[in-house]
Amino acid sequence: MAPLFVLYDYTFRPDGVDDPIAWAVETGVLCHDEIVLHPDPYPSRQAWCAARLAITEARLEEAASHGGRLVLVNHFPLRREHAVLPRIPRFSIWCGTRATEDWHRRFPVDVVVYGHLHIKVTHWLDGVRFEEVSLGYPRDWDQKVGVEGYLRQILPSPSPSPSPPGPLSPGERGLG
Repeated sequence: MAPLFVLYDYTFRPDGVDDPIAWAVETGVLCHDEIVLHPDPYPSRQAWCAARLAITEARLEEAASHGGRLVLVNHFPLRREHAVLPRIPRFSIWCGTRATEDWHRRFPVDVVVYGHLHIKVTHWLDGVRFEEVSLGYPRDWDQKVGVEGYLRQILPSPSPSPSPPGPLSPGERGLG
């Protein structure tokens, strides 16, 4: 298990967007982190993210040198295309960093586990499974499903599947 603790750096934005926060605010979106998450002792959230990337990459390289397979665990998704929020698409800038997009290929990874989006989904890419495992918000929970409906098997890994693991509830699709 490799806990990553990697932040975001506003790079999960479309190419050509120079001021990502202004771009998000154009649609009324502003992450509360902009008010309460201070980057101290770093000069910016981007610098904080860069420091975490450097530390984490070095640790992953060390772990990879010992052989074996890794389960990467991070709060944020590692890939921009996994940071899709249908109801608030411009929130993506607060969902990760492009610097992690190849980590599933660079390191011996079996599965990547993340949350943050509150939209339970499974993706397969290059033979690696990506699991968004957050429980969502209580208002989106379906009591009839029970806790089993919200748990995800991480290991042993199931076989790759071209389709999602089943229909998603409105909350899981970001519509609840």
